[in-house]
Amino acid sequence: RRRRWQAPHRFNVSTLLPIFLHLVSVGTYLRPLTSSPTLLTNPSAVLDEAHIESDNNPDVAGTSTLRDVFVNDYWGRPITNNPSTHKSWRPLTILSFRWLDGRRILGLSPLFVHRIVNVLIHAAAAETCSIAATLLFPDLDSTHTTVLRAMTKLLFALHPAHVEVVANAANRPHILAVLLSSLMLDPANQLMVVIMAEIGGLLCSETAIFQLPGVLATVTVIKWKRDYASKTKRDWRSFFVTMVGLIPRYFVIIFFGLVYLGGRKYFDTLSIPDGLIRSAENPFYALAGKTRVLTYALLLAIHAGKAVLIDPIGFSHEYGFECICNVVDISDARLLAPIAIYIAIGLVTLLCIRRGAEATITWAVALAWLLTLFPVSGAIKVGTSIADRIVVPTTFAFAIFGGRLLTALFFDTGNGNSDQTKQKGHASARSGITKAVTSPQLVAKVALVSLLFGSMYKRVHRRSLEWTDSLSLLESSLKSCPRSAKSNLEISKIYSGLYKEKFDLKKAISYLEKAESIDPNYCDVNYQFAHCHVQQGKYLEFEERLTNALLCPFTMGQAIPLWQNYWKQVTSDPRSGAEAKVRMDKYQAIINEAIEKEQQQEEEQQRRTRRKANGGDEL
Repeated sequence: RRRRWQAPHRFNVSTLLPIFLHLVSVGTYLRPLTSSPTLLTNPSAVLDEAHIESDNNPDVAGTSTLRDVFVNDYWGRPITNNPSTHKSWRPLTILSFRWLDGRRILGLSPLFVHRIVNVLIHAAAAETCSIAATLLFPDLDSTHTTVLRAMTKLLFALHPAHVEVVANAANRPHILAVLLSSLMLDPANQLMVVIMAEIGGLLCSETAIFQLPGVLATVTVIKWKRDYASKTKRDWRSFFVTMVGLIPRYFVIIFFGLVYLGGRKYFDTLSIPDGLIRSAENPFYALAGKTRVLTYALLLAIHAGKAVLIDPIGFSHEYGFECICNVVDISDARLLAPIAIYIAIGLVTLLCIRRGAEATITWAVALAWLLTLFPVSGAIKVGTSIADRIVVPTTFAFAIFGGRLLTALFFDTGNGNSDQTKQKGHASARSGITKAVTSPQLVAKVALVSLLFGSMYKRVHRRSLEWTDSLSLLESSLKSCPRSAKSNLEISKIYSGLYKEKFDLKKAISYLEKAESIDPNYCDVNYQFAHCHVQQGKYLEFEERLTNALLCPFTMGQAIPLWQNYWKQVTSDPRSGAEAKVRMDKYQAIINEAIEKEQQQEEEQQRRTRRKANGGDEL
C-alpha cells in the first residue's frame, strides 16, 4: 500500500527564533573580534591574556603534569606555602585553555580560538538562561513563552557588563561558572548531572560558591510550580512540601559546597594574603568603621546598577586608587543610590507579599541571585573593588525577570486563560503573534524595546573593540578613572617599547610621573622607570630605580636577574669598573638594610602571635 503523502514540516516562530537569537548571541561578539585580519592570525594579548598565552605558563602550555594544574594557582604558581599567590584556584578553566590549543584547530591563533570559545560559552549561557526563564514561569501560553524566551536571551546576550568576561580570554572562569551553575537549575536533571555541574563550576571559579543560594532558590521554585500546576494550590504549605521533597538535592549541593570551602580552608587557599591587596587595585580594603560601611554600601549599589544596565561611573577594566572617593559621612549625596535600591527592594517585596505566596516566593529567587554580589560587600578579602565580571551572575536573574517584564509589556492580558491557550498549540501562537503585530500599540512597544536592544548592542560592540587592543582599553579606563595609578603605569609600558609603532619615551615617562604623583607608595613604577632610563642612557637614574624595584615585592622577581646582569657587566669594565663597584656596594647596603628591617618586623609579628596564642598581653 502506498504511504499517505504528508506535508513537509513547517518551521514556526518558536522553532526559528531561538536559532536566530543564538546566531545573534555569537555574532554580537564575533564581529568585533574579527574586525581585522590581525585579530585572527596574530592578535595581541590584552592584560592577563599575556599570562594565559605565555609559554612560561607550563599548565596552559601542556608541559606540566595534571597534578601541577591542580596544585598551582591560575597563573601557574604554587598555591600553597606561597606568599605571592592570589589564591585563584581554577584548574578546570586552565585545562580548557590547555586542551583547546588553537594551533591544532585550523592553524588559527591560540588567543583567537580562546576568545571564540568564550563567545560560544557565553551564547550557551544565554540559552540556558532563557530556558530557566520558561521553567520559572511555566503558566504562560506558547506565544508568551516564545516572547519571554527571546527577551531573556537578548537581555543576557547583549548585556554590556559581560564584555569583560567574553572578549578577554583570561576572564573565562566567570562565564564558565555561570554556565555550569545554570545546568543545576532543572529539578528534572539527574542528581549526577547536578553534582558534576557543581564540581565543575567550583573548579572553574571561586565565584561559583556564591551562586549556590540562587541555584537552590531557583530549583525549588521551578519544582514547586511544576508539581502544583494549578495556581490555587500554590500556597506556603505546598511550598514547604516541595522543599521537603528536595532535601536530598539540597544536601548534596550544600555538602559539596562545604567540602570545597573546607578544603580551601585546610590548605590555606581560601583568602588572599593581605600583602597582595593593594590600594592601586582595591583602595577600600583598609577602611574601617563607619567609613568602611558607608563606602561598601555605595560599591554594592554601583554593582547592582551595573547589573540592571545603569552604570554611573563608566567603563573601566579596573577601578583603583582615587577612582571613587570614600564615603566618610552619611550626608554624602552618593548614598542616595543604595538608599533608593533598598527602598525599591522593600516596596517590591511588600507588593509581592500583598499578591500572595507565589509572587513572594518567585521574588525571593531574584533576591537569592543578588547574593552573588557578596564578594564586594566588604565582608571578605578580595583583590579588586569594582569589576564588571563580578556582576555577571547577578545579570542571570536580571535577564529572567527583565524578560518577564518585557513580555508583560508586549501583552496586556494576564495568565487567566493560559491553560486554554496552551491547548491550541503552535497554530494559536502563530496567529497570536500575527494578530499582535498588526496592533499600532504593539508596534510602538516593539520600537521602544528595539531601541533598548540597539543601545545595548552598540555599547557591547564598542566595548568589545576596546578589549581587543591594550591601548584603546587603557585610554577608555583613564577616561573613567583619570587618577588610576595602575592604568597610567600600564599605558606607559605601551609607549616604552611594548609596541614598536607606538614608541614614545617622553610620553611613557609622563604617564609614569603621573602614576607616581597619584600614589607615591605604588612601588611598581620603579621597574618601569628603570626600563625607560636605560633606553635614555641615564644609567645613574636607572641604578637608583632598579634598586627601588628590587625592594618592591611585586617587581622583585623581574628586577633580580636584571640587577645581577647589569652589575656584572659594569663592574667588569677595566676603565669604570672600580667606580661602578662603589655604587653597587652603596645600593647593596640599602638593600641589606631593608631586608634586615623586614626580618625584624616579621620576628616581632611572630612574637606577638605567640604571646597572643599563649594568652599573654599583646602589648
